[in-house]
Amino acid sequence: MGIADGQRRRSSSLRTQMFNKHLYDKYRGRTDDEIELEDINESKTFSGSDNNDKDDRDETSGNYAAEEDYEMEEYGSPDVSYSIITKILDTILDRRRTFHSKDGRHIPIILDHNAIEYKQAATKRDGHLIDERFNKPYCDNRITSSRYTFYSFLPRQLYAQFSKLANTYFFIVAVLQMIPGWSTTGTYTTIIPLCVFMGISMTREAWDDFRRHRLDKEENNKPVGVLVKDGNNDAQEVYTLPSSVVSSTAYLTKSAAAENNPPLNDDRNSSQGHFLDTHFNNFELLKNKYNVHIHQKKWEKLRVGDFVLLTQDDWVPADLLLLTCDGENSECFVETMALDGETNLKSKQPHPELNKLTKAASGLANINAQVTVEDPNIDLYNFEGNLELKNHRNDTIMKYPLGPDNVIYRGSILRNTQNVVGMVIFSGEETKIRMNALKNPRTKAPKLQRKINMIIVFMVFVVATISLFSYLGHVLHKKKYIDQNKAWYLFQADAGVAPTIMSFIIMYNTVIPLSLYVTMEIIKVVQSKMMEWDIDMYHAETNTPCESRTATILEELGQVSYIFSDKTGTLTDNKMIFRKFSLCGSSWLHNVDLGNSEDNFEDNRDNTNSLRLPPKAHNGSSIDVVSIGDQNVLDRLGFSDAPIEKGHRPSLDNFPKSRNSIEYKGNSSAIYTGRPSMRSLFGKDNSHLSKQASVISPSETFSENIKSSFDLIQFIQRYPTALFSQKAKFFFLSLALCHSCLPKKTHNESIGEDSIEYQSSSPDELALVTAARDLGYIVLNRNAQILTIKTFPDGFDGEAKLENYEILNYIDFNSQRKRMSVLVRMPNQPNQVLLICKGADNVIMERLHDRELAAKKMADICTSTKERKDAEAELVLQQRKSLERMVDEEAMARTSLRNSLSSVPRASLSLQAVRKSLSMKNSRTRDPEKQIDSIDQFLETVKKSDQEIGSVVNKSRKSLHKQQIEKYGPRISIDGTHFPNNNVPIDTRKEGLQHDYDTEILEHIGSDELILNEEYVIERTLQAIDEFSTEGLRTLVYAYKWIDIGQYENWNKRYHQAKTSLTDRKIKVDEAGAEIEDGLNLLGVTAIEDKLQDGVSEAIEKIRRAGIKMWMLTGDKRETAINIGYSCMLIKDYSTVVILTTTDENIISKMNAVSQEVDSGNIAHCVVVIDGATMAMFEGNPTYMSVFVELCTKTDSVICCRASPSQKALMVSNIRNTDPNLVTLAIGDGANDIAMIQSADIGVGIAGKEGLQASRVSDYSIGQFRFLLKLLFVHGRYNYIRTSKFMLCTFYKEITFYFTQLIYQRYTMFSGSSLYEPWSLSMFNTLFTSLPVLCIGMFEKDLKPMTLLTVPELYSYGRLSQGFNWLIFMEWVILATTNSLIITFLNVVMWGMSSLSDNTMYPLGLINFTAIVALINVKSQFVEMHNRNWLAFTSVVLSCGGWLVWCCALPILNNTDQIYDVAYGFYNHFGKDITFWCTSLVLALLPITLDIVYKTFKVMIWPSDSDIFAELEQKSDIRKKLELGAYSEMRQGWTWDKDPSTFTRYTDKVLSRPRTNSRASAKTHNSSIYSMSNGNVDHSSKKNFFGNSSKKSSERYEVLPSGKLIKRPSLKTQSSKDSIGGNITTKLTKKLKLPSRNVEDEDVNQIIQARLKDLE
Repeated sequence: MGIADGQRRRSSSLRTQMFNKHLYDKYRGRTDDEIELEDINESKTFSGSDNNDKDDRDETSGNYAAEEDYEMEEYGSPDVSYSIITKILDTILDRRRTFHSKDGRHIPIILDHNAIEYKQAATKRDGHLIDERFNKPYCDNRITSSRYTFYSFLPRQLYAQFSKLANTYFFIVAVLQMIPGWSTTGTYTTIIPLCVFMGISMTREAWDDFRRHRLDKEENNKPVGVLVKDGNNDAQEVYTLPSSVVSSTAYLTKSAAAENNPPLNDDRNSSQGHFLDTHFNNFELLKNKYNVHIHQKKWEKLRVGDFVLLTQDDWVPADLLLLTCDGENSECFVETMALDGETNLKSKQPHPELNKLTKAASGLANINAQVTVEDPNIDLYNFEGNLELKNHRNDTIMKYPLGPDNVIYRGSILRNTQNVVGMVIFSGEETKIRMNALKNPRTKAPKLQRKINMIIVFMVFVVATISLFSYLGHVLHKKKYIDQNKAWYLFQADAGVAPTIMSFIIMYNTVIPLSLYVTMEIIKVVQSKMMEWDIDMYHAETNTPCESRTATILEELGQVSYIFSDKTGTLTDNKMIFRKFSLCGSSWLHNVDLGNSEDNFEDNRDNTNSLRLPPKAHNGSSIDVVSIGDQNVLDRLGFSDAPIEKGHRPSLDNFPKSRNSIEYKGNSSAIYTGRPSMRSLFGKDNSHLSKQASVISPSETFSENIKSSFDLIQFIQRYPTALFSQKAKFFFLSLALCHSCLPKKTHNESIGEDSIEYQSSSPDELALVTAARDLGYIVLNRNAQILTIKTFPDGFDGEAKLENYEILNYIDFNSQRKRMSVLVRMPNQPNQVLLICKGADNVIMERLHDRELAAKKMADICTSTKERKDAEAELVLQQRKSLERMVDEEAMARTSLRNSLSSVPRASLSLQAVRKSLSMKNSRTRDPEKQIDSIDQFLETVKKSDQEIGSVVNKSRKSLHKQQIEKYGPRISIDGTHFPNNNVPIDTRKEGLQHDYDTEILEHIGSDELILNEEYVIERTLQAIDEFSTEGLRTLVYAYKWIDIGQYENWNKRYHQAKTSLTDRKIKVDEAGAEIEDGLNLLGVTAIEDKLQDGVSEAIEKIRRAGIKMWMLTGDKRETAINIGYSCMLIKDYSTVVILTTTDENIISKMNAVSQEVDSGNIAHCVVVIDGATMAMFEGNPTYMSVFVELCTKTDSVICCRASPSQKALMVSNIRNTDPNLVTLAIGDGANDIAMIQSADIGVGIAGKEGLQASRVSDYSIGQFRFLLKLLFVHGRYNYIRTSKFMLCTFYKEITFYFTQLIYQRYTMFSGSSLYEPWSLSMFNTLFTSLPVLCIGMFEKDLKPMTLLTVPELYSYGRLSQGFNWLIFMEWVILATTNSLIITFLNVVMWGMSSLSDNTMYPLGLINFTAIVALINVKSQFVEMHNRNWLAFTSVVLSCGGWLVWCCALPILNNTDQIYDVAYGFYNHFGKDITFWCTSLVLALLPITLDIVYKTFKVMIWPSDSDIFAELEQKSDIRKKLELGAYSEMRQGWTWDKDPSTFTRYTDKVLSRPRTNSRASAKTHNSSIYSMSNGNVDHSSKKNFFGNSSKKSSERYEVLPSGKLIKRPSLKTQSSKDSIGGNITTKLTKKLKLPSRNVEDEDVNQIIQARLKDLE
């Protein structure tokens, strides 16, 4: 009952939007009203209608105050002043409110804008139609995806800036500072820098939003054709139609016109033998006779009521009411992939009555009607309105209902239709797709900022506390010394309470750095550029680099806990491919698309391979490729069986390219040129095809040794009369006959004369027809009921044969039937009719003639599959328990087995296990071989479950195979000397190789007895269906039936009566179809792959290992979403899939039961699947939604199908609100993903084939989903670590420095005197300590990218906030305070109490200053920074050296200072004292030494994951494994040919170095090979990697895929292992990044430099 009520309320809400009852009824408690449209036959006089309508419009538009009162009453705000304030705030903050009209939106359908009816509904000034809600013109078609407007930028940015607590704190301090008499440091020294820093941040945000505005402008300025009569337009130029459209629509021959468009009002032209076509698509007639022109308008200039002309493949610019189209049966097809994510084309039709009027040119030019539509709303799947047409016979108005099939929405693409005319009904921000977008996207702020704000609050408290403490100290000293006149020289003077307290606050307030946020902005700009410059995230095919549009949230890329992904275009490649099929019990792989790529592969096979390394040096010495023992690693990386050749770098050349005989146009059509693709494979060695298939599916290794379709075609052509060959040809013919594709010959000469364009509303149908074409059955033409098919009975090189097949009936597919049938009259069977039926496996199996046998076999297969999946799940649970025991039995006993899947984030179990293993082995021995074993153990632990599951699957299938052999016998006779078919004798003993081939093929096919054994065929077919489905392939079962002609004719009469029935037509048609679709014979099974983007499965697996939960939110149907879930490994074979639907009786109990099972640890892997209707039910019930969200946070993954854009955004918001510390990321490519992207903490757009809608509004855009790995695991982690360490180092240096001021106060009677000279004090943060924190914030890398990509478990460092939290911050505070105490007190003891030359404030301050500057620089650059390089040394030299120069120059700059004796103290007094310099040196080295000792002790006792892997990755053997693991993600950067630096070329010229490769030199001089803007990768040049001077021997060294030179393990002498001194020296050399003395251990950077020099 609750479900039905929820559906009814949702439907009611949508309908009441049309008549302004949404809010009206809501406030009155009425939710069950139904809209009663007037009866179709209800009529009234046209004049009366006009008058009434006019009166209504006058009443509405003439009394605007009444309309305002109505709106204010509706929102409960009758106060006028409140209304004005609300409008002002809405304008400033760019807020849009939803208003509703009283009875819908009335739009005249009139092309002539001078008509009276149009003028009455339009404004007098510009002629735009009036929006009755506001008495103003409808909004234009401009869309805005930017975050700010000119008016809203300043207030929203001020709010964003002052949400940073430090800015608020300094603003308060600045206000207090400007009070006269309170400040001792000046009046404007805080407010001016604060305004500058805030201005810089706001400027950067303004620039980012300006780029969004610029992208909006690109879309708003797109051109579109608009029909205009009598020159009523605001366009300036005439729209030029494509030449193909113009030439094909002016004049048609009689036969062509009769076939496509029956002539209307023909005007004969006897002289030419043609007739003038008067259809609307005769644009010359429209122009010359009716004065209707086609003008070009920008999208943003479109208005409601405009007539828009669309041609094939045009994007729909606004929401349009279809008027007419020239498609077959007045249908047009639109692709809504960017709108709702569905891949199938949708059929749209203009209303029949409206189409009758507008089909002719005269009717379109003179149409006068009116449409009433609903108000703008978010529902993509429902639409309601009515059409009012005048009946000229009796001058009455007829009303007709309009539905969603009569409108097309913005974001769609017109497909398979030449011309469409539509009228704009919703424009701009009121279109469906924009209504689903977030109107006021929030200003995103990083989660780290919340922690920083809390720390700033803490530091404000600290400042207030120490200020109060200092004031109390001042009061005590005043009473003791000043009031008693012991300090007689002060004359008992008192500054007052307020000035004294303010002096302390102002002196200590810089403990919170004023430049904190602006410095962070600078750091993030550099971090953004480093991401954009990463060549590994550059997609060369689309010339798309990574682009950062928001620098504010860069560190959150390293803290993601949830990823919400779209399916279509994000995970998939928008391409359906016929991948496998099963025939007569044997399965076959169709990999022609891989095979054709070998045309290029074979040509370069001798000089290219999958893993190429540098060519041999000319002196004969060479470096071999790494010795890889595991062949599985090579198979996974695509290095199947090609011999690895010496002398080549890894290359991208050899990866498969798409076929060139099929050109895909979207997912709705494909153009075929030439002969079948299979033809190109003949005459080649195609043994690689089956091996290449392992790349297709991760589950392929579990299958039997499957043969390719090439083997099948070769077998058929050699043995055409064999039984299996006959059945195979019949199956291929069925593929070519049973489909809904429309073949059309194209007239584009550049494609070829015999090119055919296949058009289909379903990409699955397109894949089947393409497969039939590949296999030699080409659908050539379709003329009325005749389908012409071209075949090649004598081979693909032989003469083709054309056969005509009469298509008698189509029984269409629908969601209830789940099948499609076609009845064909065969050319050689005049007395019989062939029925071919295809559909879902369960539907077809129950319609076989032996359905009882099929049902029994299905039950057996289901039982076997369940047992296998239970065994797999048990393995996973057992492995998880063993890992938990390995980590900590006592600790894990207190937690649930499924805690890793709960909403509370935790680290990886496998990573914790390897850490414990390493710690145990390190406690016993420091042998590096043990550590290598541990890392191997870790990598094996990660893959252990997959390997064991694979063994379970293999065992299960071997068991089935064994049972089949025992039951049916072997597939072929033992001697293999003959076919079971006696008509085809074969003597294969004459040729040994041919005998082996025939034996292998015959064993795969089986004997004739098995082929004719129906039980065997059904069992094997069901087994194949299970295998295909496990791999995520979409299966269709084919069956057939021969029908006598008499039986057919009797059925055809009943079927015709059902199709023409006026009542219950759909039910009767389905019943008639079910009558004939019975008693079928099983034919075969097809498996279609919804092709994933490259690397998607591997990326998702690594995302899972990183502890990130991934959801898939799509608008596609449930079956498709689940199939993709299996394909991309989002759903495992052993997963428990929980499907939630509106038909579940007690859905909340179901969710609670699953949640309890997950908590108890009885489910190995749980995936929840929910559709949009169920989610809509949850939206109206908070209890349901809360239980659902709780369940989702516990499961491994969630798949949401049939979800609208607003529902996607709602799901993201719900998860984001469950825990404010969790970071959510949404990724998509279409306009339907915009709301989801804006709702998530991080929005990532795929800038792909479907446009830039999502990319434009995203925070970051990439070219492929797989680039997400490096974006998160590498750059995300680096950005998080850099920002965290920058914050820690910043607060560390401030606390260390300014706490010395507090300590010094005890020696000044807490008078507020500063220890440091004012100029030096003001330059501390700017000149002397800014570079070290900037460098660590820009360039810190704790681990190598290959380590982070191979071991994604390390990502938990940021996800669990292990780099910046209260514990770590307090640790740094204690260290800083300790160092302040050590430096200050030792300074007083060593210098202040013992110096005879000068012990005043100035030398004490200089010593402190020197020690602190040295401490901060060394700690930041050498202790905390891992990748120490020349930047670190330069930073230290500039900062410390700059301070010494400053000390020397200060007496000249500040020679008037009398307090600190700057002019004479340094040169004349303490500067000459050696004690001063020794004290400075001791105070600089002592805290650094203590810090290093503490850090070393911490690493040895409590090493972090980063510490462990930082040591492991330095070892050559481990690095080799890490590089292989990250090769897929980093190969582009490793193989990209780089241009030598300008400095290198300049030095070569100066030193006159010889050029060994003049051609390469000329090329690099003329243009940079590294040209991202052009998207070029140069693989042609074969440069010498090591140079001619290289003395490295291939027997001693080997090269990793990255080009790193390492020693071979066999050459590592035992003495080096046993030598303690050698080990210590080596470790120190590596830790300090010092050059090695051993020439043979030359670093790879030097080798690369030598190589680059030789290029010239």
